[in-house]
Amino acid sequence: MLGAGGSSKTASICADLSKTTFETAEDDISVGGVIQSMVWDPTAERLAVALGADPGDQSITPIIAVFRTRIRPVFELLPCGFLQGEMDSSAQFISFHPTFAKGALLTVGWSTGSISHVPFYFVSDQTSRLGAGHGPTFLTTASNNYPSRDLFTEL
Repeated sequence: MLGAGGSSKTASICADLSKTTFETAEDDISVGGVIQSMVWDPTAERLAVALGADPGDQSITPIIAVFRTRIRPVFELLPCGFLQGEMDSSAQFISFHPTFAKGALLTVGWSTGSISHVPFYFVSDQTSRLGAGHGPTFLTTASNNYPSRDLFTEL
């Protein structure tokens, strides 16, 4: 592979999505293996990877792995969490909304026919550069049925 200036560039491994097992309160969950789809949010700060079941390994749970990403000054890919559908369902479609002002909004179409909208609330690095020197942003939610509570996320 040649770079823009004719210099040689090499690809490097930035994530290992092979099978791994996590202990939970209820059971052990094995994830990894077959990548079905990958989508990056428009701010390039969240990456969702739909991991499907492996036909050769029935112990792997279909799941969506979410990563926090940064592309400048150097590329970073940090595990952020997992999304799992209802029992025996898998993600058939994943997409980030192109203009979600409070972070990133992931839409998931599940094999059961249901659709989920999963918001990731965060202050974008692009936005935080404009307002440098401020602390974390707090979001307040309130309604007649639920008490007021503050929500915040990392910068």
